[in-house]
Amino acid sequence: MLRLAENFIAFNQSIIMIVADRTLMIVIGGFMKQTIFAAFIVSLALVTQNVQADTSTGTTSIFSKNQKFDREGVELYNDNFDMKSVKKVGAGLAAGGMTGMIGLNVEFNIMPEDTIFVGFGSGKGYNTFNFGYKKNFEGYYMSPYTKVGLTRWSDTSNSSDGAARSSDVLRQVLSDDEIRDNRFYVNFLAAGAGLEYNQLEGNLSGINLFGELLLLADISDFKLVPTGSVGITYFY
Repeated sequence: MLRLAENFIAFNQSIIMIVADRTLMIVIGGFMKQTIFAAFIVSLALVTQNVQADTSTGTTSIFSKNQKFDREGVELYNDNFDMKSVKKVGAGLAAGGMTGMIGLNVEFNIMPEDTIFVGFGSGKGYNTFNFGYKKNFEGYYMSPYTKVGLTRWSDTSNSSDGAARSSDVLRQVLSDDEIRDNRFYVNFLAAGAGLEYNQLEGNLSGINLFGELLLLADISDFKLVPTGSVGITYFY
C-alpha cells in the first residue's frame, strides 16, 4: 500500500508539471506578439520625437541622457568600449537567429567587453525565448563579437496545425508528426560570431547595427542547424 501511495503521488506530480509547462507556454504565446508590437511602437515614438538642443551642454541624444561630450558640446566616443562603458543597456529588434522570424532583444553591458543578453521572439506557429553571453572586441565604428547562449522554441496554442513548417530551423529538427500536430518544444545550444556598426558621434550616438552567423545544436540529439540574424539595438 505504501509503494502504491508513493507511485500515485509521483504520478500526480508529473501531471502537475506537464500542466504547468503547457499553461506557461499558452500565456507566453498569448502575450508575445502584443509585447513585440508594443516595443516596436515605443521605439518608433522615441525615434520620431522632437528633440530640442540644449545650447548650454551641447547636442542632446535622441534617446538617452547617458552621454559624453567633447569640448564643442557634441556627443562623441573614442571607440565601442568607450560608448558601452557609458551606455549600459541596449534594446532593439532582431530578425532570424535565436529569436526566430522577429523578436525583441535586450543587452546589459556588465563591462564594455562583457554583455549579458535576453530576447523574446515569434514566428508563424511558434514562440522563442533566449539568453546568453556576448564577448565584445574593441573597435571603432566596426567591431566584432562572439556569443553563446540557450534558446527555446515552442508551439503556440492559437496557430493552425502545420504552421511551423514555414521555419527552416524547425523543419530540420522536428518530425512531420510534431509539426502537423502543432505540439513541440525544442531547446538549442547556440554559438556564433558577428560584426556590428557603432554610431559614436552626434544625435544618433548609441545606435548599433549588427549581423551574425550562428550554429544551433538541438540539446536532445545535438543535430546542428546553421542560421543567421540581423538587427538594430540602441544603447542608452
